[in-house]
Amino acid sequence: MRILLVRFKNLNSLAGEWEIDLAYPVFSSDGIFAITGPTGAGKTTILDAVCLALYGRTPRLNKVTKSGNEIMSRQTGECFAEVTFETQAGRFRCHWSQHRARKKPGGELQAPKHEIADADSGRILEAKLRGVADQIETVTGMDFDRFTRSMLLAQGGFAAFLQAAPDERAPILEQITGTEIYSQISIQVHKQRAGEREKLDILQAELAGMQLLSEEDERQLQAGLEQMVLQETALNQDIDQNNQAIDWLDGIESLEKELGLLAKQKQDMEIRLKDFQPGHEKLERATQALELAGDFASLSSLRREQETDQQRRKACQLALPEQEAEVNRAEINMKLADAHLAQQKHKREEVLIVIRKVRELDLKLREKTAPVKTAEDGIFEMEQTLDNLRTEFREESQVLKEQKINFEEVQKLLSASEADRGLVEQLARILSQFDRLRELDGNLLDRAGELAAAEAQKQEANRLWNEHIQKLQAQKEVLETHQAKLLQQQSDLADILAERKITQWRDSLSELKERGTLLNEVSASLKSLTELRHTLIGLTTRHEKLTAEDVLLEQQIQAWLEKHAAFERELQLLETELSLLKKIEDLEEARHQLQDGKPCPLCGAEEHPYAERNVPVPDETRAALSRVRANLKQANETVTGLRVKQARNLKDLEQILIRQKETTDKIGSGDERIHEGLEMLSIDGPDKDGGDELGAVLLRFQQENEDNLQSTSNVVQAVEVHEKEIGTLRDSLESSKDAVIQSERDTLAAAHAKESAEQADERAKKALEMLSTQFQQAQEDALRDVSSYGVDSLAMNALDQVQSELTLRRDRWVSRQAEMAELERRISTLELQTQHQTSQISRSETELKNLRSGLDILRQERDSLTRERRGIFGDKRPDDEESRLSSAIKDREKHLEDSRGVFNSATQELSNLKSRVEAIVKAMLARAEQLKTGEERFHVRLGQYGFTDETSYQAACLPEEERNNLMQQAQRLATEQTELNARSRDRSSLLDIERKKQTTDQPRDILKQELEALVNRQKSLQQEVGGMRQKLHDNESLRRKQQDRAKLIDAQKRECSRWDLLHELIGSADGKKYRNFAQGLTFEMMV
Repeated sequence: MRILLVRFKNLNSLAGEWEIDLAYPVFSSDGIFAITGPTGAGKTTILDAVCLALYGRTPRLNKVTKSGNEIMSRQTGECFAEVTFETQAGRFRCHWSQHRARKKPGGELQAPKHEIADADSGRILEAKLRGVADQIETVTGMDFDRFTRSMLLAQGGFAAFLQAAPDERAPILEQITGTEIYSQISIQVHKQRAGEREKLDILQAELAGMQLLSEEDERQLQAGLEQMVLQETALNQDIDQNNQAIDWLDGIESLEKELGLLAKQKQDMEIRLKDFQPGHEKLERATQALELAGDFASLSSLRREQETDQQRRKACQLALPEQEAEVNRAEINMKLADAHLAQQKHKREEVLIVIRKVRELDLKLREKTAPVKTAEDGIFEMEQTLDNLRTEFREESQVLKEQKINFEEVQKLLSASEADRGLVEQLARILSQFDRLRELDGNLLDRAGELAAAEAQKQEANRLWNEHIQKLQAQKEVLETHQAKLLQQQSDLADILAERKITQWRDSLSELKERGTLLNEVSASLKSLTELRHTLIGLTTRHEKLTAEDVLLEQQIQAWLEKHAAFERELQLLETELSLLKKIEDLEEARHQLQDGKPCPLCGAEEHPYAERNVPVPDETRAALSRVRANLKQANETVTGLRVKQARNLKDLEQILIRQKETTDKIGSGDERIHEGLEMLSIDGPDKDGGDELGAVLLRFQQENEDNLQSTSNVVQAVEVHEKEIGTLRDSLESSKDAVIQSERDTLAAAHAKESAEQADERAKKALEMLSTQFQQAQEDALRDVSSYGVDSLAMNALDQVQSELTLRRDRWVSRQAEMAELERRISTLELQTQHQTSQISRSETELKNLRSGLDILRQERDSLTRERRGIFGDKRPDDEESRLSSAIKDREKHLEDSRGVFNSATQELSNLKSRVEAIVKAMLARAEQLKTGEERFHVRLGQYGFTDETSYQAACLPEEERNNLMQQAQRLATEQTELNARSRDRSSLLDIERKKQTTDQPRDILKQELEALVNRQKSLQQEVGGMRQKLHDNESLRRKQQDRAKLIDAQKRECSRWDLLHELIGSADGKKYRNFAQGLTFEMMV
């Protein structure tokens, strides 16, 4: 919060209106200022005004209400306080005011007013007392208590603020120092640490819940999946071949059915064309009538125009008599207006004769008024001039008397100070001597300072020389110590190497490491080879077991396939029977048309067994069909299950064979790696069955290699440590040598500086003695010159006082001499002025008397002319009377002009009506001829298009919507007929092409059965393949997730450690730990 402007009026001792602009450059540039003044000057009143404007109360008086106001200045009727301030929310102006009744000092107090507004736009944000307080707290973040404990501390309140507990002080300090961010940081660190811990717990729980497949299960799943994929590929090829054959049969059947349907559609099309024949004829008549639509429209338009003109002519003929009466009335009004105008002009001529005479009298009066005014002004000015002359005469006489008295006093003072006359010429020389004394005295002080500095520098040079001597001795001792240590380390290193070079020890270490790595690889290969041999034995056993199961499954499948074929034959017979029963049931209407002894229209038989409604019921057939379908479904499912199991066994057998081959290959390659490793290690290997013996040999060699590696590694590490220490000692030795050399140089430089300081001290002493002698001689010369003016001594501390006194005496003598000359000049001038003023006063009195007698004569003549004018014209003004008469004539003229305009308009309108009637009659005659010609031409064209008369033409015309519908129907029928013919030709050619392909010779039902069996087997196989793939995919995803979770847990542990350290430093649930620490530092800097 930053206060920009403070305004207030009539508060405490500061009566009136006051304004303090804190945005003034002086305040804003310095950044800090103080309010100072004695007790009661109004310092606290300014702070009270700020509190009053913001919160309507002060620290000393609490709230100001209607019942009492102790802050309003005495004997005033109103007061206010206003503050303009800015915060992060914007710029605001807060205004508080209170007044007494009628703003009188003795009036009753009224309720205070308080409002807050936007300082930029002036918009009132709140005008209620409670609402303003809430708004202030919102935009500043401080209520009255916080404001008076931070921004504005009352007298004695600062100590209470400092002594408050940190928790009580914290909210205020956050407002002052902006440290609320530290509380938020501390709380956020606490929350973040808890959140990171919770994340770690969740990750660990997720990792514990992830269970992977074993390696054996994963290998079995992979082998089974590969076998099933091969089976699925072969199965897909069989299904594709079967689908192609069925699609070929379905295509031929579809084409035959479509050709039959197209033939039926052609028959329907012929019927529809026959039914549409009347509409087609109607459409042709409407199309012919459409050709005549333009001629008929033109003829109809002429008829409508002719009828319209007849109505207009009739209306105009009815309006003619009324318009003629209007013209007669306008003519009478125009004549009356002309007579009134003439009468008004005659009256104006009579009055103008009187006005001319009155104007002559007015002119004479004006001629008399000007001399009277001039005479009166002249008398007034003469009287004032005479009074001024008399006043000036009295004043200058008094000044002349005073000037003569002053002249005598100045003469006496000059006589008393006659001795100061010589200072006018000698003061400059005396002042130059004083300057010389000051210069010499300053040089003496400088030389004394230089002497003290030279002595101090000499002592410092002696001290530095002694220090450098001691430092040089100590560094020589350090150098000898480093040399001894270096020799000892070199001796120890030679003992460790045992007459071998370090490179030889390092080569031995590398060879031992390589031999250990090779021994580990051979041991791992031997272990892997043993495991592979055990795996091969297990695979052989499982292959024999699966072969026996496959034989059993094949026998079960053949038995169920025979049952499936029997169920399908039974199903086909039942479906045929049910379809025949449905056809009989659906031919209800046809059975009603059958009559005994008459042939059937479909088959030609004369006996009709179902004509008497003896229709068989298909319920038993449906029940048998449902039972057979259920048995067929069960057979399908059983065969599918057995085939899936058989396929799974076959896949397992294939996978086992593959794994047997892979295991055999791995055993061979493992044997080769072991023999190669043994040859490289120079170890004699046992025969193929001696795996245990070889393992014991390898273990013994590994142990020996490990012991040698450890001893060699210890030697190399010890050598490296000694080499590092020797390098460090050599660096220290070089540094010590450099330090000794530098110390020797510093010692020589210190000795030279010591000699230079002693010489400078001697030169300073000699210069000081010389300056002392010069100063004494100059002081004696100056005292000799000033002794004649009463000066007995010239101490340096009194030199300025003597100089000021002599300068004052010289200036006083010069000013008095100038004053006396000025007084002589003024006295002479005043004597001349008083003589001249006496003669002017006499002449002015004579002229004033003459002016007064002339004024009396002029006033008598003016009064006579005034009485004569009033007798003729009274007090009326000629210009006003003439203007009134002219206005009346203008009104009459305007009325006449308006009457004439009405008459002309009526006459013009009458003429227009007559012209309009004539034009309409001419147009009707011309159009009648056109109408006759058009009707004759239209009747000729009606005959050309086959219409007998206009009535038959209108009957043939159709509405546009109906005509469009007929056209669309005709077009649609033609399009459908064309499409039917094209489709019929296309399908016939396609049928011939498909029959030539001869894709299969098996019936469709057999192909369907084979396809269904293949599809069921495929679905089952796909489900198993999908299940295996999903298991493998889920296992791999779970493995990646497990690895990711492990990495995340490690990272999260590191993150938790970081947040634990930060929480230990600054984190807390309430933010106190970091906030109190930051506020202590920030508040200390603020204070």
